[in-house]
Amino acid sequence: MTELASWTAQDTEDVVCCLCRVPGTLVHDVAPFGVVRCPQCELVFISPRLRPEALQRLYDDVGYFEGGVYGSAVSSAAADADDGAPSAEGGWSPAMLLQRTWTAGRLALIDRERGGAAAGGRLLEVGAGYGLFLAAAREAGWTTSGVELSRTGAQHAQDTLGLDVFCGQLEDAPLASGFDVVCAWDTAEHVPDPLSFWRTVRSLVADDGVVLFSTPYVSSLPARLLGTRWWTLKPTEHIWHFTPRTHALVLARAGLALTRVIRSPLAPANAGRLDSLVGVARPIPGA
Repeated sequence: MTELASWTAQDTEDVVCCLCRVPGTLVHDVAPFGVVRCPQCELVFISPRLRPEALQRLYDDVGYFEGGVYGSAVSSAAADADDGAPSAEGGWSPAMLLQRTWTAGRLALIDRERGGAAAGGRLLEVGAGYGLFLAAAREAGWTTSGVELSRTGAQHAQDTLGLDVFCGQLEDAPLASGFDVVCAWDTAEHVPDPLSFWRTVRSLVADDGVVLFSTPYVSSLPARLLGTRWWTLKPTEHIWHFTPRTHALVLARAGLALTRVIRSPLAPANAGRLDSLVGVARPIPGA
């Protein structure tokens, strides 16, 4: 993955708050980037941040999905998909076990939020990565579609797993509305404009559907204690930093009501994550 120090000011651009359309106030200087907070709604974001073409280079790096909380989970899962069995070296790594725990927990959460209804409707995942969650959802009986910005990730999902995954931004994807479930796992912090993103999601989810997502959150204990040493700060790719309150503000403006927030690292859908949350939202009638 491209290191932070390799980016220069020429790779960056200034942006404003997606809700209030005003510049942010500097919180941390991590040159050539800045961590800023909106003086009106308190949404935290990165400005200056990478220009779109620089960001695409980052996501296309073949090593993007490796390391961090994922460990060797992606390469291990790719090997499993190719030969049908867990790899001896990485198939049972802690990172891979976490991936499987999250997937099972999130599928179970979807079932609970739908009142125990059997799988079998239409499910969209935005930010599908290598397609690991989508493949599990398909196995559970869902008709799946995905969107992924990384060409490397989308190609693996398409060619190795045989999934229907569009490579690009959500608003450019040729998708028919009426999805029963829309998922965005660790995605909203990456998108150019969260308000525009959630408005597009609202246009795609059925009126009686459900939206589930996960993100790091900047009001978590690790984020508050560690400051610029917070391992999830990542100003190159995590360009928006939410709290439950700012999630609710952005979602409501987009026509979605935040109905549940899971922060416990003991919950299977959020297992082992001290600085991340899982959220559930539903369409606001008439919005």
